[in-house]
Amino acid sequence: MLRPAAAVAGPPAPLPQVAVPPPLVTPIVQPQFQPPLLPLNSPAGASPSLRSLFPDIEPACITAVITHDLKASDLYKLDTRVKDSEPTYSLSATGTFEMNNSKHKTYKNFNSVAFPLHAYFAILTAHLPDRSAATIYFYRYLTHIATLATEYEWPAVFEYHTLFFNRRRNDMLAGEYDGWGSSDIGLLSSHVYPHRKAISITPAKAASKRPATAVGTEPCRNYNLGKCTSPCSYGRPHVCSAPACGKEHPLTQHPK
Repeated sequence: MLRPAAAVAGPPAPLPQVAVPPPLVTPIVQPQFQPPLLPLNSPAGASPSLRSLFPDIEPACITAVITHDLKASDLYKLDTRVKDSEPTYSLSATGTFEMNNSKHKTYKNFNSVAFPLHAYFAILTAHLPDRSAATIYFYRYLTHIATLATEYEWPAVFEYHTLFFNRRRNDMLAGEYDGWGSSDIGLLSSHVYPHRKAISITPAKAASKRPATAVGTEPCRNYNLGKCTSPCSYGRPHVCSAPACGKEHPLTQHPK
């Protein structure tokens, strides 16, 4: 008798191994250093070639000029005539000694500003070789400020110069130099025009120290030379011009 064939059962086939992906890790990116932005149209510092043109001026001052950081009140730092002068020291209220450079910062007249201002413009001109128009504007301002100094009181002109100078610094940061070539009517009206110099009148000197002789009383010279007929055409008396004479005869007939 045949028995039904039994189903052959065995262990299940193993499942294929699937590689598990590693967890996604976002890489941490380190921020890169960003250097600070420099002012427009301003270099990081004075180049060696520029410093060599002005060896008597401190490199930091040259850099302050070309970066437009030098204020009008600091122009004295470009004056090579006084940079080697010894500063004075004074005792402060706290009992410490303080350096005093006030004599360098005192702009007593036009020349005290003109000298360092020429150096200031010379540095800018050397730094801007391709800006020939800027040089023209610089010299227009020098002429402008010199003219004001001859006609108006210097303290008023210096106040105008200080305000005008610092305004141009802001313009130059944007690469604009034409402002040096024009006057500021608003500043002139409020600071300069009310302070015109007083006109000094010098009394006329006497032409001669000899007392003037009245025309009608001085003997006629031509008559005494025999060249004038009576009556005298000049209104002078026809009398002898000999001392203490005064008689009615010419000098040629005066008794010897």
